[in-house]
Amino acid sequence: RDTDEITDSETDFVIDESKKDKIEIIDIKGPTYEGKLMIVYDPSRIHLAVNSDLGNSNEGYFVEEYVKANDAIAGINAGGFDDPNGQGTGGIPYGIVIQDGELVSGGLDDYNSVIGFNEQNKLIVGNMTGRQALEYGLRDAVTFKPIFIVNYVPVEVTGTGGGVNPRTVIGQRYDGAFLLMVLDGRQPSSFGSTYQDIIDIMQQYDAVNAANLDGGNSTVMVYDGETLNTTVSIKGDRRVPTAFIVK
Repeated sequence: RDTDEITDSETDFVIDESKKDKIEIIDIKGPTYEGKLMIVYDPSRIHLAVNSDLGNSNEGYFVEEYVKANDAIAGINAGGFDDPNGQGTGGIPYGIVIQDGELVSGGLDDYNSVIGFNEQNKLIVGNMTGRQALEYGLRDAVTFKPIFIVNYVPVEVTGTGGGVNPRTVIGQRYDGAFLLMVLDGRQPSSFGSTYQDIIDIMQQYDAVNAANLDGGNSTVMVYDGETLNTTVSIKGDRRVPTAFIVK
């Protein structure tokens, strides 16, 4: 499953001023999964937090630590990282990372599935090089896949769509509101979700664009000092190189 489409960055959304401060948290439940959807009505509140020692062998941080360090209210894990034998410490991100308009990890010619947003706080998703991502004006971006929805069009799922697993997802509606979602997995009450499950949920909540973030043991949503989902490990979530936070 792949797509050559990239988000149309020309069209703008109109934000409902009366809802700018609103954050809504919804329980999501399906046949094999349960989780949380956070709707952030003001897209300018979403930022990318990055391990300050990115790319070195030093450990990444827990999402809760990124949230606290940036005086934010909420956060989810973001891009992938090198994870040899499941022992990665979240110190070395996968692909490219852009923060505040600068390429802080990865190369200009690296071609990846990129998930980020521009200065207009519009979610941009698609396959591109680091150079293209900067030319698109991406303010903050990470690398992961697959892309689920581009310009309202769902990307076709082939096969089992990655099986049933814990998932972290980011999407954006036509009105600019961000959709941050975690679906638990590998548990008696929630085995996990497929790619098609995610596309269905994102379409149900009017996503114009949506993409998969790092899942599995990394999947976590933090809000107001609490972890809202049930992490795979009883020890909690993993250290990660990047997190999308809500300020």
